[in-house]
Amino acid sequence: MSRRQLWYELRTNLWFSSVIYALFALLIVYSAYWLDFNTNISAVMPETLLINYEFFYTVISTLLASVITLNAFTFNSTLVILTTFSGQFSPRLLLNFINDHRTQHVLGIFNATFVVMITAFFIVNEAVQETYVMLPLLTFSMMFLAMANFVYFINHAVKWMQVPTLAFNMKMESRDKIMKMLGEDLEPYRIREPDKNVEELSSKDANTIYADKTGFLQIIDFKKLIKRASKDDVILRLEVRVGDFVVKGTPILLYWIKEGERINESSYRNFLYFGHKKTEIQDLEFGLNKLKEIAIKSIGNNDPDTAKNVVYQLTDLLLDIATITKFTPYLANEDNELRLIIPDESFDYYLNTAFAHIVYYAKDDPIIMNDIVEGLALLAKSLETSDMKCCWKFTEAMIRAHTPKHSFTYENKRLHSRLREIAVMTDEVEAYNELIDDIKIG
Repeated sequence: MSRRQLWYELRTNLWFSSVIYALFALLIVYSAYWLDFNTNISAVMPETLLINYEFFYTVISTLLASVITLNAFTFNSTLVILTTFSGQFSPRLLLNFINDHRTQHVLGIFNATFVVMITAFFIVNEAVQETYVMLPLLTFSMMFLAMANFVYFINHAVKWMQVPTLAFNMKMESRDKIMKMLGEDLEPYRIREPDKNVEELSSKDANTIYADKTGFLQIIDFKKLIKRASKDDVILRLEVRVGDFVVKGTPILLYWIKEGERINESSYRNFLYFGHKKTEIQDLEFGLNKLKEIAIKSIGNNDPDTAKNVVYQLTDLLLDIATITKFTPYLANEDNELRLIIPDESFDYYLNTAFAHIVYYAKDDPIIMNDIVEGLALLAKSLETSDMKCCWKFTEAMIRAHTPKHSFTYENKRLHSRLREIAVMTDEVEAYNELIDDIKIG
């Protein structure tokens, strides 16, 4: 497991943050214990802060029960939220709630409060010390913090469950992953024109590296892969994408090497990390699919506003992808020598991934179809000319295949206006006129 995989798994587990908070709680309890039992701090503190053993023991017993109740209610609320979202939208959303740093901080504070209370309950000893200062201050402070934390959690859960907030947060999380993956892992090595004639690299002359395990391809260490290829003076070609499911024995890499030379194939396998599930670490489609599933579920639940909101968020996410990446499959080393060829990608691939399924489920709803066309029009305004064409081709294919049979006059005019807008921007007015004649729109 790579360090990025390990960090991703730790962040998606509540126990990790809870353990960190629990350890911190033990540290501050020990500090308070040391101050009370090993220093003369009670002599310099006001008498109002001096708490005798009997009173402190009674209060902390009551507070401990209260903290347990708050913990139980909080975790119960968390389960209700997770169950609701799992059924209404998608099980993929569960990780988003767990990953949210506010959720982890809230649950961590509750656990820390419980650890402080239970530890203080057992370490106070009347035979050793009759009056306490720091331990009561610590426990009372933690209890007030837990109460404020509870109010904050309710507010956080209510806001998080609002679909516009949910869709926006998911888009921002996916955007961060895209910036990390494209901006740091791929783009520094992309080149438009390779230094070698790629057409001369025949698959018949290539050597093949096969997968030695089954699972989803989660991460590719492009930096180390290119560095090793430079060292061995080979050219590699990836046969799989991040997110693909691979079975043992599947070809994952082809390589071309000088005749008579050999390489250590297992070292190249070590740069491809497989797991039992898809992750969002390097898989751009994963973020698109999570948003897409919300739109599809909302169509089935008769919630057009949610579908419209998600279409806009997908539009913005596609714009980020188009802005950051060069969409070239060639990766080179520092000397600009071709070392790795990845599966060819283009903007229309991600455009189709984002909207094709939504179009299929919304084909009988002219209003949602118009929302998708509107999103494509907004997208086309911000894209380069080559990617604009993709918007028109997708829109034309969508309208020809799924034109609603019945629609209001206003929706027809709206569709007519958006189609013409895309056609003018992409210089496809003639194709637009043919489309209008074929589908008989107002």
